[in-house]
Amino acid sequence: MVIIASIFVFCVAAIFRLLDNSAGVLISNGISVNPFYLSRKEVKEQIARVKDKELAKKLRRILVFQTLHKIFLILSIVMFLAGIAYEFYDPLLIHLF
Repeated sequence: MVIIASIFVFCVAAIFRLLDNSAGVLISNGISVNPFYLSRKEVKEQIARVKDKELAKKLRRILVFQTLHKIFLILSIVMFLAGIAYEFYDPLLIHLF
């Protein structure tokens, strides 16, 4: 069951990745960007350059989404590996099939 829970956590991580629309926010405000997924460093540089408070707030929210994406992705990987290790100890999924 831990393996199934890790898949659910991975889906949550994917949702946070989809919520991170950093390039779209910058392009909609007339700032040209080359990659569609901006790194934390690039987003922080844009926050320092931008004078608009509302845009800076949106960029800070993007940083939160990026952080949550990484946390849930790491959590899903750890849970998946723990689930595999637990299946060797007490096999439950094999009995489902």
